[in-house]
Amino acid sequence: MNNIRDTSNTSQPRDNSKTARRYLDMTGIQSVLNIEHVTEISVNKPGTIWFEGKNGWESKDAPDATFDNLMTLAKTLTNLSKIKIPLSHDNPIASVVLPGGERGQIIIPPATENNSVVISIRKPSLTRFTIDDYVRTGRFDNVRIATKHEAILTERQRYLYELSRRPDGQSKARFLREAVKDRLNFLIVGGTGSGKTTIAKAIADIFPPERRYITVEDVPEMSLPLHPNHIRLFYKKNTVEAKEIIEACMRLKPDHIFLAELRGNEAWSYLEALNTGHEGSISTIHANNTYASFSRLASIVKQSDVGMTVDMDLIMRTIKTSIDVILFFNHTRMTELYYEPEEKNRFLSTM
Repeated sequence: MNNIRDTSNTSQPRDNSKTARRYLDMTGIQSVLNIEHVTEISVNKPGTIWFEGKNGWESKDAPDATFDNLMTLAKTLTNLSKIKIPLSHDNPIASVVLPGGERGQIIIPPATENNSVVISIRKPSLTRFTIDDYVRTGRFDNVRIATKHEAILTERQRYLYELSRRPDGQSKARFLREAVKDRLNFLIVGGTGSGKTTIAKAIADIFPPERRYITVEDVPEMSLPLHPNHIRLFYKKNTVEAKEIIEACMRLKPDHIFLAELRGNEAWSYLEALNTGHEGSISTIHANNTYASFSRLASIVKQSDVGMTVDMDLIMRTIKTSIDVILFFNHTRMTELYYEPEEKNRFLSTM
């Protein structure tokens, strides 16, 4: 899906800009853009505007941010940005520029929920610091000096390792909660009907409610009733691929990305996301046991368009350093747990 700018079509740019400004005002988005120190604005669905500033993510009601008004705004912004392929059911993702110069990402159905429009806007910071300002405000204090990663376990890793080895169910539940707290990446493994999605939702429920989440699925199963700031995105055969959805996620400022299933071209993009500030994720895969999931995932990556050009050793190294916890389920019961931080540390120490 290519958002190609058509520089030859310059008809009615002023009309598009005027209409865009009118709908930014009407929907309430402009009033949020005008708030000092706000850096991110997002409409996850009609009726509410989320924004991030000094106090983290907050929301406000926006009764005029209706589906129709948001759709008109979305199409106007794509026209203003001279996107060659119009925003439509067959081209539901677009990167745009607002009249004020802010950059935005737009997603419409079927790549998101029916009767919803996702609009995410990044507001450039006007703050400029001098080096002395960094010193005066303590931003250069207590800097940790980067050293080569050591293969030995940290105290925290040793605690989690020992907790994971205890045989009782309460210890397993505590391990899962502590792993979520440490933003570890989960891979849930099993066959069809093994309970992968059910345990994925149970783990998702213990993630902090104040953060921002994106779920990526082919069918709507991964609901997040305890996390109000979330976006549901969908990939559809012959319309929008999972890889495109994962790449679009990066422009929506998520704290966490939950991918329903690793199965194709999206696998490498997903692993890259885990290594670019989006750790603390959940995904699933079909495999026969926890260790078999490594070769299964490596095979999926290798068969993808990008993976064909990547060395198998690099693929396996990336997987081993990205996935922290693997749970194998059979008939809704956890029958195997993988957590080997020393193995991950060993790979990291040789990089």
